[in-house]
Amino acid sequence: MRIVGKAEAGILTDIHTECFPRYWNRQAFTDFFSVKDTFAILVENNEKSVAMAVYRVAFDQADIITIGVLPAWRRGGIAKMLLENMLDDCKKIGVKKIFLEVEDGNEAGLKLYEKTGFRQISRRKLYYQQLDGSLTDALVMEKRL
Repeated sequence: MRIVGKAEAGILTDIHTECFPRYWNRQAFTDFFSVKDTFAILVENNEKSVAMAVYRVAFDQADIITIGVLPAWRRGGIAKMLLENMLDDCKKIGVKKIFLEVEDGNEAGLKLYEKTGFRQISRRKLYYQQLDGSLTDALVMEKRL
């Protein structure tokens, strides 16, 4: 696991696209790093990039922008490890609250976040657009550190 930046935007994009094919492109990942205090973590196994996370800190709050684990590497604790690493980093720099959005119906994500102490604080109706054009809700979750 290592902290990465703008130079690895292509790798982050590749992982994200395989995990979430309808969302961000390379330019979006490059743009993330134009905002101060944006961090990315890359997980590699035998020099193959298998997972990533991007988060942003602003004063005493943080937002998890995305966490993605390649399908072949899921169910092995990598997402939990990434999340715990982010939470530890945020605590060290004085973050008091951390937020994220998760697609309603993403059972694996919801289970992970709830087990880690996140709670739902709101719902964004029809937030995520699916490949077929339909829309699903986003659940906004918060954890106090």
